[in-house]
Amino acid sequence: MNKAPLVLFILRLLLYLSAVVLPIAHPGIPVSYDRSGMIQWLLIVPFEALAAFLPAPGGKSRYKAALALAPLAVLSIVAGGFGPDALPPFCAGLVSFVLSLLLFHYPRWGMLSAAEPFALAWVCLRLLAFSRSGEEAAGQSLGLTQFILVWTAVVFLFHSGVVYFCRYPASRRGWRGEGAVCALSAAGALIVVLLVLPPDFVRNTVIANLLPDRIRDKSKPSDSDYGIPDRGGGRREGRGTIPRDGQGRRPGLRELSENDWPGRDGRESRDGSGDGEESRQYTVMVVASKQEPVYMGNSFRALLDPERGFLPSPEEPLNLLSARRFFVTWFNDEPVFDQGRNRQEVFSLSTLPRHYLPYYPAAIEPTVLSEHTGPLRYIHRVFSDTHSGDPLDLVFTPARDLSDAEKSALASCLEVPLTGTGREVFASQLAAAMESWQERRAGILRDREAGEYMEKILALLWGFSGYQYNLSNNDDATIAELVSFLRDTKDGDCVEFSNSLALLGRLAGIPSRVVTGYLAAESLQTPAHLRGLAALQDRIPLLREFPFEDLYLVTDAHSHSWTQFYVPDYGWLDFESTAFAIPPTGMGDANLRDVVIPRLDERRLFSRVRAFPWRALLRAVLLLGALALAGAYALRYGRETALWLGSRRGGRAGARSLYLLLLAKLAAEGRPIKPASQTAREYAELFPAEGEPSFAAFAALYTELRWRQFPGRAEEAACFSRLAGEYHKILKTERRRGPVGFCKRIFSLRGLAYL
Repeated sequence: MNKAPLVLFILRLLLYLSAVVLPIAHPGIPVSYDRSGMIQWLLIVPFEALAAFLPAPGGKSRYKAALALAPLAVLSIVAGGFGPDALPPFCAGLVSFVLSLLLFHYPRWGMLSAAEPFALAWVCLRLLAFSRSGEEAAGQSLGLTQFILVWTAVVFLFHSGVVYFCRYPASRRGWRGEGAVCALSAAGALIVVLLVLPPDFVRNTVIANLLPDRIRDKSKPSDSDYGIPDRGGGRREGRGTIPRDGQGRRPGLRELSENDWPGRDGRESRDGSGDGEESRQYTVMVVASKQEPVYMGNSFRALLDPERGFLPSPEEPLNLLSARRFFVTWFNDEPVFDQGRNRQEVFSLSTLPRHYLPYYPAAIEPTVLSEHTGPLRYIHRVFSDTHSGDPLDLVFTPARDLSDAEKSALASCLEVPLTGTGREVFASQLAAAMESWQERRAGILRDREAGEYMEKILALLWGFSGYQYNLSNNDDATIAELVSFLRDTKDGDCVEFSNSLALLGRLAGIPSRVVTGYLAAESLQTPAHLRGLAALQDRIPLLREFPFEDLYLVTDAHSHSWTQFYVPDYGWLDFESTAFAIPPTGMGDANLRDVVIPRLDERRLFSRVRAFPWRALLRAVLLLGALALAGAYALRYGRETALWLGSRRGGRAGARSLYLLLLAKLAAEGRPIKPASQTAREYAELFPAEGEPSFAAFAALYTELRWRQFPGRAEEAACFSRLAGEYHKILKTERRRGPVGFCKRIFSLRGLAYL
């Protein structure tokens, strides 16, 4: 039997796995694949290739398609759930199945697989480009980059050879010698590059230019060591967000060693000041954006529970998207028809690994791990189609009501499952807000025409003008807490304001939800924040790529909760109910705490230069070996299952399947492998007649079934029944005894010789 197809399939599979496993071994990628990606690239694609390579049960192609597509559908749902996220893994598996089927069973159409080497080489080249994207990435992947450089060519050449030999089977004569020469040449090139190429050939030296001096030139003196670029030089005055205390203390600027940063290596924060932790706000991220404010959400809450309040929506893809990690840039392929939106780039140097997404995300670049920026180690870049300007400006734009289609699609965002006291309190608040609005309407709108839909939103916002905003450190957003806030205390933070506004919006017939995350806004940048920004920009070259007026220092005091209303033709927009509240007094303003920024180790000019990552490479080799072994066992038992199913049909096709199944079973029991040139009768002569009489009988019956023309189906069925009986006798006689024999039978791969 020709073993060339099996060798080519295994080589093709190993080359594929070597490319997709490289991101896991790459030290510069903190999280290479999420759960869906692991299932898609390391399970679905190899499984579908194996399913396409195996012979069809009973010789029927439709059975092969069914056995491949049914698991593909199940695995796609496991990877992506019941939604659009299940489509990419399904398409990847389908492409893998079709290309493998054409390449190994329909070579005339196998040229479609000529794109495979380019795809695998692209993965390697992207990793190579990533390794050279910066000093820190180059330092982390120093030795591995040399390996990738050669492995790109190895993968491309070997995979191209696989496609060639599959496409032109006649060229396989002498392919073993050619393949051995090619393999030795590739190994030699790899060793030469690893040993001869200078270890710092990918080093990207960062040159300290005069940019820090330029920053100081345009700054004015301050009471700290860091100058603040003059507000007249570009700092813009943003629209109102969280109300601020106009009086009281000015926050100071503190530094804390990156080694003692909260959460860094499990250490507690300490700076020796002796002040209470409640008087400080710690840097969470530095955000760069041309537009402001930047509402960066990671939890979109549209599910309203009658007791617990607003909860994250399981069906909302944004809740999953913020936690996913990407090896390549994620693009949103859904068109955006909302008016008034512009593409906005938001860069963040963050202490948090999760993405925080301005609505509506259009593209999310992979997270990059930076080692020379202290606790600000995660680099995020998001592109979003955000609404430009203040949504309240739409109050003078004629806005239509919700259409029937929108009401149906947004039904879950209109539900108000409240009863009893809770509903009465919110209904009373809604009525009071509308009545109060009618009294102040003329003074606010000044007889200008306003759209009814937006005017209703404005009335709800003005309904909070008598409520006090204060930091309460209370994340309780249950219905009971919101009732107490509206009816009794009338004092709360952004949690109470945003959740109450969203619920009132639903009672007024406006689709609404609550979003939590962080707020980057000019109105939250105190002189201490600006001094901290100047210091960080001075020390971190990456931040010098952005104008100072586009940078915002976000601290834990800027964690925020806000309301999103759906406005027809404009989509989901961010609304700030706290902007209408009474400003806080004293330390009720969390932004008056002292600002703490990380003090970076100035002695570390460059990233640590790492030696060749032998451990990472060993892990990759072990993983490849484990995957190859798992694939071999899947191939063995998958083939035996397919042959067993084929034998159930009976007749000539069933006899052929039963014969091949018997050979595989005997190989697992340690019996000799049948040469491809021998017939069943010739192979039976290897077994003593007195020891295994059933095998000679089986060979005779099999030969009769294969070549004799039976006068009727009944006689053919009877002959097949006798053949099956001899099959079971042989297995019973040849079966190894004891636990050792059982283990050898279960784990043997000798039957793969018959592929």
